[in-house]
Order: sequence, then C-alpha cells, then structure tokens
Amino acid sequence: MAYHIDTGLIKEKFKVDCECPLCEIQKVVEEQFLHEFLNDAVMEDNTRIKVGNKGFCARHFDMLFSRQNKLSVALQIGTRVDNLQKIISDEKSVRAAIKQAQALDKTATTCVLCDYVQESMVKYYKTIAQMFERERDFFKTLIKSKGFCLHHYAELLRYSRSAGFVAKEYVKILGGVQKRNMERLRAELKRFCDKHDYRNALEPLGSAETALPRMREKLYGEKID
Repeated sequence: MAYHIDTGLIKEKFKVDCECPLCEIQKVVEEQFLHEFLNDAVMEDNTRIKVGNKGFCARHFDMLFSRQNKLSVALQIGTRVDNLQKIISDEKSVRAAIKQAQALDKTATTCVLCDYVQESMVKYYKTIAQMFERERDFFKTLIKSKGFCLHHYAELLRYSRSAGFVAKEYVKILGGVQKRNMERLRAELKRFCDKHDYRNALEPLGSAETALPRMREKLYGEKID
C-alpha cells in the first residue's frame, strides 16, 4: 500500500489558519488509510498478514470501529487474535512466563496503521524540505506560517537534509518560525492569565480566549475526537 505525495495538499494546508499544518496533512493521510483498511485492504493477503503480526493501537482501533464497516474490522481483528493465541499459553515455569510477558509487551505496542501513516509522513517531511529548496513561493508561505506542534517540528528538523545545499538555511528558518510562534502563544497565554486579575476585568480578552487549547495543539498536536 502506498500513498502519493501531493505537493498541492502541502500548499493548501500551510495556508490553513492553524497551529500545525502537518497535523492537518496527517489527518488527510490517516483518513486515506482508514478508508483502505475498511475496504480494499481487508482482502489483500499481504495486508492481513501485517495486521495479524502488528494489529492496531487502541486509537486506530477506535477510529476504525467508529465507522460503518464493522465486518472489515472484525475480520482483521480476528486475524490478529489468531496470531496472539500463538503467544499465549499456560507456561510450566516462571522463566517461560516472564518470556511470554515480554513477547506480549512487545506486540502490544505495534500498529500497522501507525506504521503506514509514519511512512507516508516521512515522505511529506522530505518533500517540504525539497519544496523549500526549489520553490520561492513556498519559502514565503513557510515564513508566514504559525509554526508546528512540537512533534512535527522535530520531524521536520530530523529530515532537514532533504533541503540539499540550503539545508542550513532551512533549519534556521524553521527554528525562527517556531520560536516566533511559541512566543506569540506564550504572550496570549499570559494575557489569558492576567485577565483573571480583577484589575484587568474590563480588558478585552481577544484571541487570548482560545490560547490554552491552541497551546495544547502546539505542545501535543491536534486533538482527535
């Protein structure tokens, strides 16, 4: 299963008024894979093998289950349980039981959907760096953006070498954009706190009214309901 990198999607989401355009892109990527796992992917032997080996994290299970095609979810979870049953057994020694616990711990943290999303997002991180190098208009768009959540900012830095000979300038711009927007949000958060002082009761709150949920997005990424 592959995901086509659409530079148009990058340009579109970077113009959205939000605290992290990468969160917006990731929602689109995730929705694409959720659709696949509820439809065609359920019939692919290769995908079913991966689901059997890795399963889904609780978040992605809930997202799949919240949609209409419950049968697809049930079939894939059935395959996953069949694989887990190969690990679970009544051990004859404590040493073997501890080894089983370690195997269960390891398999409990895997998610085939997370893997697919991360693989596609890496391509976006690299493409954004390449667009910075090659497209002057995108350079201007990046400068005007409101920065990123901490996770996506770190990922952009991690794959910054994809900007080629302007990689040094790229990380400098990224850092400047992120720092400026963290300071912007910090000032709004301070204004929110100051408003609770009776001496400022008549002061307008303005954009500071939503400073806390937007700071939550900046620190942890966009909240998924």
